[in-house]
This record gives sequence, structure tokens and C-alpha cells, in this order.
Amino acid sequence: MKRSNQLNNDNILFINASQNRNGNTAQTGRQLLNGTQYQQLDLVDYKIYQIGQNYPDDQFAEVVDQIQRVQYLVLGTPVYWHAISGYLKVLLERLSQMDNPDILRGKKISVFVQGADPSDTEKPTKNIVQRFANVLGMDYREL
Repeated sequence: MKRSNQLNNDNILFINASQNRNGNTAQTGRQLLNGTQYQQLDLVDYKIYQIGQNYPDDQFAEVVDQIQRVQYLVLGTPVYWHAISGYLKVLLERLSQMDNPDILRGKKISVFVQGADPSDTEKPTKNIVQRFANVLGMDYREL
């Protein structure tokens, strides 16, 4: 897999939206980010509740703290039932509804889809993330 020319040595956070910390999505992320320094955040390790659910053990703020520290977000999602993972969907919804979405303004964001045949999911996923980026003032980049 060829690494995109869009990536440089920006402060990168790879958000793995798979249930597997070292599965195919993580491996694809490593291939795409080869030669760059990055941190990996595995959403499976965090309790991030749906919009409207308020529980004391919600860890959304911890994820936001990590996002604030970087300049570039690379989202990786497996295909589950022809759609992005629930982990990624919940994260995007929560980020778009947080009290201070301006913390995302100006950050770069990319997404990739991993699966046996992700072709039917790739375009809708990119459209979702492009729209998310546009609404929040982020800079969407193709990988």
C-alpha cells in the first residue's frame, strides 16, 4: 500500500475504530502511516456513550484531550454491515455536539475504510467525514 503524499510529520493521532487493537484496521493504519510518527488511540479502550446518555464513567473527555494535542486525525474504520463502525459513528456524533467544537477548527482529518470488499462503504464514509470536517472547520485530506 502506497503512503499518501498528504502525510508529513504533523503531530498525528490515528484513531482505530475497530474492536481489535491490532487487527486489520490497525495494520492498514500502520502501512498508511509508515515513515511518520503518530500515536494510536483505540476506541475500544474507552467508554464513550451515545448522545444524551450521561454516566460518570464516560471517557469522552479523555479522547477529546488527546485530539486537542494533535494537528492531524487519521480515522480508520472496519466495515460492519456495509457501514462504519459504531465506535466511529458515536465519536463523530459526540464531537459534533460538544460544547467547544472550535477545538477541531483547522485540524487536518483523513479516513480510510478496511474490509474484505469495502468498495460500497468507502464513498459514503468519506462523504460523512468530509461533511463533518466542513461543518467543524477542519481540513479534509484524502489518503
